[in-house]
Amino acid sequence: MSPFSWEIAQQRQNTLLIGVLLPPTTWVTADWAFSFANMDKLGPWDIIRLSGLPFDSARNHAAYQCLNGGYQWLFFLDADILAPKETIPRLMSHRLPIVSALYYQRFPTWTGMEGLYLPCMFNEVAQPNGTIQKQPITDFKPGSLVEAHMVPAGSLLIHRSVFERMLAAGIKMFFRWTLTAESVPPGTGYSEDFFFCKQARELGFKVFCDTSLVCEHETGAKIKDSRLIPKI
Repeated sequence: MSPFSWEIAQQRQNTLLIGVLLPPTTWVTADWAFSFANMDKLGPWDIIRLSGLPFDSARNHAAYQCLNGGYQWLFFLDADILAPKETIPRLMSHRLPIVSALYYQRFPTWTGMEGLYLPCMFNEVAQPNGTIQKQPITDFKPGSLVEAHMVPAGSLLIHRSVFERMLAAGIKMFFRWTLTAESVPPGTGYSEDFFFCKQARELGFKVFCDTSLVCEHETGAKIKDSRLIPKI
């Protein structure tokens, strides 16, 4: 077989690093283990377990491993996200630099007596008082590809070109937690994944969510399609 054959070229194009993020004191559940084992992993792939670090440091570590290891794609999968079997190949098929599967909030947002589990994809909307507010995108067509300002990194595929462009722009911290930073005015900070999306968009990248891929968000029960489902 020629070293320049189509098959080898395709393999090189799809090299994948999977970064599994979990808190230091957390083990994955049996449901998560079964779910991950069942997932299709397209192309040559490796996995890195990210534990014992702040979330932003862990994700930055995975990004540099992706770059230094020559991987084309980095897929983050958090230890509380059960993704559909076809998530990775479906996300790769879009050939987008940043694209996420969909999942819903782990805890409800209360509006009076009603608690809603809202979709984890957000736009920033200017308010009359001049502040910027993050608002969940709820008016989408299920099964569609939705552009968002920010998506979480619990089931997120990123192409290495995003990190390369950030480095070229002088950005060395791709992910940065500023929600509790003393240097940031209250209410204006970002989680590490939203900070990544913000930086990427400022460099011209677009952020998407594939709403045909609906993950389950584990708690003591599971969150899927905005509903709390008991574990059986």
